[in-house]
Amino acid sequence: MVAATWSAALRAALDELPPRQREIVILRDVEGLPSQDVCGLLGVSEGNQRVLLHRGRSRLRALLESDLAVRGL
Repeated sequence: MVAATWSAALRAALDELPPRQREIVILRDVEGLPSQDVCGLLGVSEGNQRVLLHRGRSRLRALLESDLAVRGL
């Protein structure tokens, strides 16, 4: 039950990210691709990829924390 709750919350939070942040977070953290591969696939610089990944992860964290607070967990 907890896994299903987290899975649904994570999917919803990912959907709220800007498209480029969502793509990079999924490719890096879900698919496990190295940063060089992500840069090549998306045509972004290493620095831009790092910034987008950091912002995406930070936003996900905030969205999930908010969701947990609403649920009282």
